[in-house]
Amino acid sequence: MSGKITYRSSTRTSSRVFHQESGGPSGPPSTQRSVMKHARMYAVGAVLAVASTALVGCSGGASPDAGKEGRGPITFAQGKDTTGKLQTIIDDWNDEHPDEKVTFVELPESANDQRTALVQDFQAGAGTYDVAGLDVVWTAEFAARDWLVPLDGVDTSGLFESTVDSGTYDGKLYAAPYNTNAGFLYYRTDLIDTPPTTWAELEGDCAVAVTAGIDCYAGQFAQYEGLTVNFSEAVNSAGGTVIDDGGNVTLDTPEAKAGLQFLVDGFENGTIPDEAVTYQEEEGRRAFQAGKLLFLRNWPYVYGLATQDGADSVVQDKIGIAPLPGADSPGASTLGGYNLAISKASKNQETAKDFITYMESEGVQKKLLTDLSLPPVRSALYDDAELQKQVPYLATLKEALENAVPRPKAVSYNELSTLISENVYKALQGAINGNVSVDETLSKLQDGLQKIVDSQ
Repeated sequence: MSGKITYRSSTRTSSRVFHQESGGPSGPPSTQRSVMKHARMYAVGAVLAVASTALVGCSGGASPDAGKEGRGPITFAQGKDTTGKLQTIIDDWNDEHPDEKVTFVELPESANDQRTALVQDFQAGAGTYDVAGLDVVWTAEFAARDWLVPLDGVDTSGLFESTVDSGTYDGKLYAAPYNTNAGFLYYRTDLIDTPPTTWAELEGDCAVAVTAGIDCYAGQFAQYEGLTVNFSEAVNSAGGTVIDDGGNVTLDTPEAKAGLQFLVDGFENGTIPDEAVTYQEEEGRRAFQAGKLLFLRNWPYVYGLATQDGADSVVQDKIGIAPLPGADSPGASTLGGYNLAISKASKNQETAKDFITYMESEGVQKKLLTDLSLPPVRSALYDDAELQKQVPYLATLKEALENAVPRPKAVSYNELSTLISENVYKALQGAINGNVSVDETLSKLQDGLQKIVDSQ
């Protein structure tokens, strides 16, 4: 495949999704060498496997494809379940499949740390995790490195097209849609009546926060994937793009400058508290639930935790949800979510595939929404009248998903994201210390990202 990256340019046209064109070999030279090296290692392994089988004869030596038909207990790994309720869904499976039980392994809260744990296991071929929850941007990298099993036969009808596309690489489904995501603006309904729709309105409302003795606004501004998401949202919400439809980096534009300027100004003028430069999702959630913030940008899962009975939340009955504000009108979230993939080293791949089908079923998808506040991937559920009564923000969520902008689908996505988070973090730190250049930051990103894109 050519590896050319394309990006959806409009934040308002939900039917246009980015894609990766197919053709010849793809990836930067280092990636191609890695794939070739892996192929040679696989060939050597195959020879050894044949020799081993010949030696054991009828004594029961396993064939290289044994895992494809394997059934039995499996392990499911994903990021930390902050809701504490995912195990109940797994327990239902285990009750119905006593000989094919699923053991749930919680990885760290941080997306970066989750990826590191999975890469280490998959790269070693350890097979510790049969089914893995992958961030939607990891599919291309993991599939290109031959770590995943193609999910032939998995039914994706009735799922959002954008979610299916996020799990597809080189024309094949490698990661099945599990939950999707879009960012919200949470706000205190006891302090303001109407949520802001623009950045200027948000900054104006900060006077209310000052009077209440709390901070105004926070998102995810630590140096990790969450900062890449927040920066991308700021650029998109100013009418710009990070990468356009032609695969060109577009950070040398007035719109991109406006997006970064909003974040930098926030730290400089106090709209965003200094400590928010350390916030990932959970730090922001805890601060909001403790009544320390007027506004919070975060994912839908926060609502379930902050409003549930017995929640350690001083704002339990004072939470409103709105679309993210933008430069001149409501903004656009970055498309988030998780997909489920099967490790090529799994010995029980048939059980793993059945478990994925179970997690995509309508019943489980409803529970993800009502019990875990995770947006389902089945589009029809958003028009379910009963669910709309149970989940008061469902209409807002559907709107956010329809306007959400995907991140690039790239084998080297981690390089792209790392470069963004490193440079934007420096800019935010500079804003706190009174020494920052938005133009210089964007110039470095423009050049650095373009080099990565050109090497695909």
